Amino acid sequence: MIMDFPVAHENELLGSVLARFIGRHGLRDDKVALDILFGSRNIVPSTLLQGHINLLLERVGHLWSISSEEVISKHTILPIYQSFIDPERYQSVYAELADSVKSHSMLRVGINASSLVFNRYYRYCPLCLREDFQKYAYSYWRRHFQLPGVLVCPKHNCFLIESPFELKPSRRHMFVNASDSVLFGSSSVVVVSESKPLIQLSKSITGLLNSNMAYITPNQWSMFYGRLLVEAGLKESRGIPHNEIKYRIEQFWGKEQLGIFGLNIVGDTSWLHSFFRKQRKHFTYLHHLVCLQALFPNYSLKEAIIQASNVRVNFNRKQYFSSNAEKRAEEYRSIWNGLCLQFTVLKEIRSTKEGARVYSWLYRFDNAWLLKNLPKRFQNRISSLVDWPKRDRSLVKSLLKIMHRVEDDLNLPRKSISWFINQTGESWGVQKKLSKLPLCYSFFSKYSETIEEYQIRRVLAIIVDSINCKEIIPKPYEIERLAGLSKARIREPARIIIRDYVSILSTRTIFREKIKDPKYSWYRKI
Repeated sequence: MIMDFPVAHENELLGSVLARFIGRHGLRDDKVALDILFGSRNIVPSTLLQGHINLLLERVGHLWSISSEEVISKHTILPIYQSFIDPERYQSVYAELADSVKSHSMLRVGINASSLVFNRYYRYCPLCLREDFQKYAYSYWRRHFQLPGVLVCPKHNCFLIESPFELKPSRRHMFVNASDSVLFGSSSVVVVSESKPLIQLSKSITGLLNSNMAYITPNQWSMFYGRLLVEAGLKESRGIPHNEIKYRIEQFWGKEQLGIFGLNIVGDTSWLHSFFRKQRKHFTYLHHLVCLQALFPNYSLKEAIIQASNVRVNFNRKQYFSSNAEKRAEEYRSIWNGLCLQFTVLKEIRSTKEGARVYSWLYRFDNAWLLKNLPKRFQNRISSLVDWPKRDRSLVKSLLKIMHRVEDDLNLPRKSISWFINQTGESWGVQKKLSKLPLCYSFFSKYSETIEEYQIRRVLAIIVDSINCKEIIPKPYEIERLAGLSKARIREPARIIIRDYVSILSTRTIFREKIKDPKYSWYRKI
């Protein structure tokens, strides 16, 4: 039983708490530390979203009286996503961090696929580090310092410094102790930020991380930002002036700073266009803060979330009404009946301009009648009309002629089933109908090349070419280069031939210019 466990500080990452425990007890072996803390040696630590919390609390709960919900909300970065991902997914990630044997939380909250640039190394504030050692004689990793967008300490307004410790260390099961950074942070130069936007951004992210805000749907965000654009004079009858919005945001933040965030605005299909159109996906907290601070400085993100949560979206399906629809129905029905007499299938009717117009009107205003008066659908009956035995005999004769013609050519591409079929010029219904073509099936089984056979032929082509040109056979590594056989692609039969047999025959290298010869270009294609 664990008899001693450190006290967790405000905004301290759970991994930092565990690292302090490991350092306090002098545990050198990562697996032993995991066994003591979780009762398992197979757990992989996660810096930002540490899971297996219930396993941990089973062993330290008598010393650390806290629930798994409080651990997640106070000592991981998950709360920063609460307003920006679906509640069902958020709750599933919540449960996964607490109970799951294998956690996919980084993937499910969108960190792995996000455009935001997460720092590679732990970041710390040099003044916070000094204060920690003066007060506690140790330091700890703060969770908000590791988030994209937080470049400045919200308490001291100085720029954060990267430590030499990676968020994903090479030792997969290791917890990194922040107290080790005193060796590097003691001589660090404190640079105070004069950028008010960066200071405000850090404070906004820290405040959002420590608050419990409501979830906002993309439709609510769309309506909320649409109202703000109208109030700011940025929404016109012709639409949204995206170029003007882009100019203001780039002037406020600067292109270089947006690149640091991972929010480059490139082209007409950038994230900014999607953000101020009808939002069809969730955006992160940083997308919202970048736009709010640049375009709507009077709104904080908390105020925006509160106001957006009060937006009511009408999800009723759009209904179409026409005052003279009943009068025109007879007209369109008669036109449709005439088209059905002129054409035999629906595909032919809809391929004409008049047919597409009438079909569209009836589908919208007279759907029930249209469904009862549709012509027969087009059916492809070619397969049932083919004489497959005759086709089989004809194709196999063509294939045998092709085989006799190219049998001695070592410089051909891979003679696969698709290659043979393309040479016949009759590709329809061959590869998918081999069950009806027994002669062709037997031919392909005997003469089509596997990848191993193709690689061997490539090697032999180089050797034969050297013999015909009265040159010394190249060395094994030169044959691999000429044939384009990398270590990842080469198969075992070709490797055996090159390493065991060719090395006996090869006595000197060939000229490097030979590699540039155009006749070897096909060797690099599988």
